[in-house]
Amino acid sequence: MIYIIILITIIIISLYLVTLQKEKITKSLNKMYNCFDIADYLLKKAKDEGQGIDPMKLLKLTYISHGYNLGFFDKPLFSNQVQAWKYGSVIPDLYQVIKRFGNGYVDKDTVDLYKEKNIEGDQKKLLDFVWEAYKPLSGLQLSELTHQKDTPWEKTYKSYNDTIPNEIIKEHYKTLISDKRGA
Repeated sequence: MIYIIILITIIIISLYLVTLQKEKITKSLNKMYNCFDIADYLLKKAKDEGQGIDPMKLLKLTYISHGYNLGFFDKPLFSNQVQAWKYGSVIPDLYQVIKRFGNGYVDKDTVDLYKEKNIEGDQKKLLDFVWEAYKPLSGLQLSELTHQKDTPWEKTYKSYNDTIPNEIIKEHYKTLISDKRGA
């Protein structure tokens, strides 16, 4: 009788552990990237080409990647908030980590400390596209692009730290994509 109780207990514990593992895998598959995952990938692309990226350029490339992901796939690329600051669209979480590099190049190892997931699939292709399209531009040039009339920043900025809703970013990048396809 004791063996039956032990066997049933083992089966119940095994089923519980399988359920926990299934939930963990499901959460992992559904989990959105964070801004550091994106920044890390872009830094890797730059490093592979013998380039560095300063904080402003990294912030703008990460934001632009988020915009294109919203435009192409109707979903955010990362879970971090985007805000309209005096000098443009900023991802505060990323800014707080990379601001220490000033005008110098961002250290990939520092960003890697905050990274949670590797970039895969369509998002990897999207980031490769953004990198190829925007890598020739400086941080200042990218900032100017994000400050133009009718951009999410221009529509949102009223004072320091205004949140830029993903819906406004999505509308803007859908228009950009549509305009480029029509050209």
